Amino acid sequence: LAIVGIAGCLGTSNLCKQVFFGIPQDYAIDLNDNKQILLAILEAARIKSPVNNVNTILVKDFLVNIKGKDYKLPPGTMVAGSIGLASVDPAKFENPRKFNPNRHNLMSATLSFNHVGFSPVGSGTRQCPGRNIAVKLASDFLIQLRNDYNPPEQSRTK
Repeated sequence: LAIVGIAGCLGTSNLCKQVFFGIPQDYAIDLNDNKQILLAILEAARIKSPVNNVNTILVKDFLVNIKGKDYKLPPGTMVAGSIGLASVDPAKFENPRKFNPNRHNLMSATLSFNHVGFSPVGSGTRQCPGRNIAVKLASDFLIQLRNDYNPPEQSRTK
């Protein structure tokens, strides 16, 4: 339980840091549009993942090519993948270091939050149990940041 708590705190704090430093201040976000907020947070997390790697146990044979040589990993093999590297792969993301929450494949190709397996109708085969809490906290943080540092016109004139 302590390890889960530490992981949850570190991943969430890393996500909030990335929201603060990774979303350009001049990038326009409609703070009343939950989808725009979510996409900005996911893009910030894609560029610098709040979680470094994902671990899973293979349930079927997995073929991997390393330096031109094929290797077959059998079921039951524990593997770890680098989320940070996968999320900035130029083969998957054009200009991978550029902040662009409108990427056509942001939701389908991004590995973030220690997530394994994409499913368009659900969260996939496994995801961090604190993911939704972290995203909600980061959303609230982003909204508060933008409201505090870019107050509406009427509050600046009072």
